Amino acid sequence: MTYSFNIVIRIVIAIALAVLLGNGSVVAFNNIRPKWFEDYDENDPGKAVTGEPRKVIPPELIRADNEGRQRLPSTPWKYAFVGYFGIVGIYLAVRGGSIAFEISVMCVLFVILEMAISDQLYKVVPDQFSICLALMSPAFMGYHDVWWEPFAGAGLGLAISLGILGLGMLLFRTGSLGGADIKFYTCMGLIAGRMGIVVIYILTTLLFAAQSVVKIATGRGTIRDSFAMMPAACAAVTVYFLFLWNLADLIIQL
Repeated sequence: MTYSFNIVIRIVIAIALAVLLGNGSVVAFNNIRPKWFEDYDENDPGKAVTGEPRKVIPPELIRADNEGRQRLPSTPWKYAFVGYFGIVGIYLAVRGGSIAFEISVMCVLFVILEMAISDQLYKVVPDQFSICLALMSPAFMGYHDVWWEPFAGAGLGLAISLGILGLGMLLFRTGSLGGADIKFYTCMGLIAGRMGIVVIYILTTLLFAAQSVVKIATGRGTIRDSFAMMPAACAAVTVYFLFLWNLADLIIQL
């Protein structure tokens, strides 16, 4: 009876969080300060004079705000996001584990979802989101075997990112990862640890490759286009938390 009651409580909390975070994802994104989205304009004519491009706010965001439109329409997205958080939360509740872990995971996914929306719409991921991920990492420290695991994970995430960036510069003379991607992998390393960040990187790469192939095949882009990576990263982190959390422990047991 106590076990069943605990599951009911976790499901109720999951549903409440799903409604809050699902609606909050749209409301928060539509009310973020425009300055957060400032990024360097590589096509800035003044770069030839100053040597550095200036920071600009995405024109699409400015138009939406000036016209009084929502950056992200409430319909259908608030329903889609409530459904997404509902599935995640109920799965975590039924699977078992602590309520604290359930809440922490859903909050992390909320931040990463905001990053994915930003990247998809504006090709800009505000640094404030990465800072939020770093600030959330202490909630996961107790789930690692050793106290230094989060720091090792962050270091490995940074090393992987810089290694891929360097390889891209060497082979293609252009960076295959942006600064936001590097910050994301570093901060997720703080949360997931070494094995976790490797799994997240592999999943993100596979999902991003599949996403790019579909877009090119359907005529929505070309091989020269730059596609948003964070939607694939959001899906990868979701899969990781639902099915692959603490994968190292499972491997050791096998």
